[in-house]
Amino acid sequence: MNSSLAKTAIPSQDSLAKVTYYKLDLDTILDGLIPDPLPESGGKDNAIHHLNIIIFGKPNTGKTTLAESISQALARRYGQRNVKALRASRDLPGLFQNIDKLFGRFRKPPKAILLFADDMTKALRKLSGTVEVKNSNGQLEKMRRIDYWLDKWYDIRGELFKRGMRQGLVVMVAGLHRFYGGDIDLRADADLLLVRSTGTPGTFDANKVEKMLGSVVYYAMRQHEVDALRDRKELAWTAFVAKTGSGVFRVPRPSVSTKWLMRNVGSVETFQEFAVEVDEPKKKSAIEVVEPKKRLAVEERPVIQLIQHLQPKRHRTKRGRRVAIVIAAVGVLTIAYLAWKYVWPF
Repeated sequence: MNSSLAKTAIPSQDSLAKVTYYKLDLDTILDGLIPDPLPESGGKDNAIHHLNIIIFGKPNTGKTTLAESISQALARRYGQRNVKALRASRDLPGLFQNIDKLFGRFRKPPKAILLFADDMTKALRKLSGTVEVKNSNGQLEKMRRIDYWLDKWYDIRGELFKRGMRQGLVVMVAGLHRFYGGDIDLRADADLLLVRSTGTPGTFDANKVEKMLGSVVYYAMRQHEVDALRDRKELAWTAFVAKTGSGVFRVPRPSVSTKWLMRNVGSVETFQEFAVEVDEPKKKSAIEVVEPKKRLAVEERPVIQLIQHLQPKRHRTKRGRRVAIVIAAVGVLTIAYLAWKYVWPF
C-alpha cells in the first residue's frame, strides 16, 4: 500500500482534549524555559541567557501582537523598566543597528531584551551581495551579507557583551510567514515554536508545521482555525512546542489602546507593516474599527512631526522687515496722493 495515498487518521476527541489547555498561559510556558534566578556574572564572563523563539503564521494572524505579549510577560517577570524590546520588519540590519538605543549612558543595562525580526524569510532574501570584514589576522576579506547578519543573530550574546551587558536575558523572536526558503538553523536552534496558523494543507510549510507540532496538536490547531472563521475569539488560540511539552493554548491579544513595549525601528516598511499586523483579518464592528485608527494616528504623529522638524524654517531678517515697511508706506502715500489730485477736485 502506498503510504502517500493513505488518509491521515483523525485524532479522537479525547486525544484533542489532552493537548488543549484552557488554563495555560504564556507566563507558565516561559517559566519552563527561563531559569530563575538568572545566571550571574563575575564581571568579566558572559552570563547572558539566550532564548530563541519562532512565531509562524500567515500574514495578519497576530504574530506582532504575540511578540508584544511575550514582551509584556517579561515585564511582569522583571518589571517594565527593566525590559526593552525592538521590532523591525524585513530589515535585519536595521534591527541590529538600533540596539545601541537600548543602552542609556550612565544607566545599567536592561535585565531583559527582546528583538523581534518580523518576516525573517523576506528579510534574508534582501541581503544580497558581500561585505568586507576583518579576519583574525586583521586582513580584510569578503563575506556574504546574509552570513554576516545571521552570525550577529546567532551571536547576540557577544553583541550585547560588547555593549556592556554581562548578565540578564535576551529573547530573539523570528516571525516567519513561510519555512520554505528560510534558514534551517532557525528551526534547529528554536527553544519555542509558536504557531498562529498551520498554513495551506499539503504544502511544504504545512508539512513542516505538522512534523514539528505532532499530528494531534496540528489537527487541534486546524480545528481552531476553522472555528475562527465563525468566531473571532478563536483567533487567540496558539499552538506551541518546546522541550517542556506541546499543545494548544489561548494568548489574548494585548490592548491596542495601551502603550506597547516594542519600539519600531528600521525602514519605513516596518511602520507600514505594523498597522496591518494589528488589524484582525475578519470583519469588524463599528466600535472595533475605531481603535486601530486611533493607534495608526498615534503612530503617524511622530513621523509627521519629524518631517516638520526637518523642514527648514524661514527667518526674516531685520533689514527685510524694514524694506517691507518702507514699501508699504510708499504704497499708501502713492494711493493718497492720487486720490487727492484726481478724486478730491470732483
